[in-house]
Amino acid sequence: GVKQAAKIMNFVKVDMESQIMEGLMSLDEDITQQIQDNMFTFENLVDVDNRAIQTIMRNVDQDLLMTALKGASEFVKEKFFDNMSSRARVMFIDDMEAKGPLRISDVEEAQKNIMRTARKLSDSGELVLAGRGDDFV
Repeated sequence: GVKQAAKIMNFVKVDMESQIMEGLMSLDEDITQQIQDNMFTFENLVDVDNRAIQTIMRNVDQDLLMTALKGASEFVKEKFFDNMSSRARVMFIDDMEAKGPLRISDVEEAQKNIMRTARKLSDSGELVLAGRGDDFV
């Protein structure tokens, strides 16, 4: 189904991916969005370089990021925290903890919104999402 299609798409080169996704979009927008949501997940951000994380952080609302990180693995949290100044990190963590318990659906929606922003930034060339079929030298 959708998850298997997303896994396959993660190994397709970006230019080919764009062509495939455009074709799918013309057939079924809902399925295409579901595939995109499953392709490169929030947890995959642990593999993205620090410059990309900083770009994402500049382009998303801090409250949205706090919500998304509440349900993230410690590895992903550390990836974001490592890209903050020590003072900003302390303030961010304090504010995040002050939010209290959140619904899982709210956390997942925040993570999806951040990934949509990351994909838009990737599509515009502002950042590179690792593991997308690109070759590096």
